[in-house]
Amino acid sequence: MTSARREVADSTVSILARQLSEVATRAGKQSADPLNAITGDTYLANKAQHDVELPDTDNPEHLARARQATGFINGADSNPFKGLARDQLSLIARDDGGTFTINERRAAWEELQSTAPTVATSPKQAPVNGRELMISILFNGTEPPVARPPATSENGAQNAADFLNLEDRAVVADMYAYAQEQGADLTFVTVLAATLGDYRHYSDGRQNGGGNTGYDIEGYRVTFDYKPEGAALAASILNGSAINSTRLDQGFVRYTLNPDHGAFSNVGGIPFLERMVKKFSNEGADQPPLGSEFAKYRKVRYEDHIVKTTHQDIRLPPSKALINNDNGVWTLTELGKAQGYVLDKVTGQLSKPIARADEQPKRSTLDDILRNAPRRYLLDAVAGNRDELATRRIWPGHLFKLIKNYKP
Repeated sequence: MTSARREVADSTVSILARQLSEVATRAGKQSADPLNAITGDTYLANKAQHDVELPDTDNPEHLARARQATGFINGADSNPFKGLARDQLSLIARDDGGTFTINERRAAWEELQSTAPTVATSPKQAPVNGRELMISILFNGTEPPVARPPATSENGAQNAADFLNLEDRAVVADMYAYAQEQGADLTFVTVLAATLGDYRHYSDGRQNGGGNTGYDIEGYRVTFDYKPEGAALAASILNGSAINSTRLDQGFVRYTLNPDHGAFSNVGGIPFLERMVKKFSNEGADQPPLGSEFAKYRKVRYEDHIVKTTHQDIRLPPSKALINNDNGVWTLTELGKAQGYVLDKVTGQLSKPIARADEQPKRSTLDDILRNAPRRYLLDAVAGNRDELATRRIWPGHLFKLIKNYKP
């Protein structure tokens, strides 16, 4: 190397060294986002200005380096900071004190990116196939054609999921995929799908009598409602904006959130329904992830979610009641006897003899799925013991159907 070239090199190194020393004293005092000026939209918007910027100096080496940086940015020259240590590149890129031009900082940042250590990346996880999950869980591996309502004696035991229409199945499949990705218990989706399928089976609920038209075994009028927190959540869904664009059938959402229909079918399930209504609406992108409360589907109790009111001023005539209580003595009425009920005279508990296995109706595929641990649904999920389950199967469903057309 000639003496003249050595002097230029030494001069250039000393200039850069002095600049690095200067910016090092300002490290940590930069603006909140010092890289924004060289990486964000602002840089591109002002690029013409950056290309003509020169440092405020008469030093020919610094002026030459600034021009070389602009040439590099525009693909016409090499990077003047190539080979510089990463900590020095970072100092230059992040310094917004005016020691370096914007294009010098940009050139340092690009060199920093090109020399970043290679990070081993895990293989990209394949997306969850919600449709396959749905077919496996709801249809035991083979998707049937859409079954048609109304509910009849011939199709009464049919899998409720068979009645989900094509739009229902599409959104249920997406719910399975979303729940799986979020680490939620898929039983939440299965229960919601079963409730929707039952709604379709019974002609979009038109075949179901309202739950608040029934009477207890003594003939007193009984009504049910959500507890205040459940009622408030139901109201927020019904009065919110997401219901207007949700992919879940709006008629179903309104039907099942009406306590006259949904107090029992929705027991404990309104929070998940709310999340699905919002997630699969125009507001879905703004929704937070599913929380830990959906990580495990747990048994619930009616009394934790439902308010029962017995109206002592409204009672069936004796001929319509199933039992009588006269001064603490329980007796079956003629109607109760005719319907085949059995009375525990000590407790007043009403039940029916359990049919032999060969006399019991065949359960649907979905019933079998939901009764296999850990997937449990509705009555089985809330039952504390066999006696409670038997009582609840009679109450309220059977009694409501028995007298739903009676007008006191």
